[in-house]
Amino acid sequence: MQIEKEIDEKLSLLREKGVVITTPRLLILEYLVQNKTHPTAEEIYQNLRKRFPSISLASIYNALKLFNSLGIVNELFLEREKARYDINTAPHAHFKCLKCGRIYDLLDINLPQIKEFAGHKILTTQVYFYGFCKACSQATSKSKKKEKEDKKS
Repeated sequence: MQIEKEIDEKLSLLREKGVVITTPRLLILEYLVQNKTHPTAEEIYQNLRKRFPSISLASIYNALKLFNSLGIVNELFLEREKARYDINTAPHAHFKCLKCGRIYDLLDINLPQIKEFAGHKILTTQVYFYGFCKACSQATSKSKKKEKEDKKS
């Protein structure tokens, strides 16, 4: 029920801004709401084309560019070579695990809400943390512990 409500809210925002809701736009919006994994355009394309073979990668990029310009999604640059997309546009930080690549929303960190600094107008703030997630840290610790035990044997 929550997913449907979120999709309806995003669709209402698009309609308010005069955007025609095409099938590709609807599919991409639904995918982003249902898969909050911060996907790339290519990941969205690979997943949607399984059910909708006629969808093009260009349609994905065009819709994401439109959604970003209208504030429906945020474009994230956690990696140099590709952008990722976040349907949650509320201010929050992100954490990327350097081992498994998973990206986490850090919703409990209070980000500064600065609109101007030294005469500069600030439009957006993006904060990224990089490290090892809990699961990868635990797996590494167990692996190192096992290695030590094997050396003792």
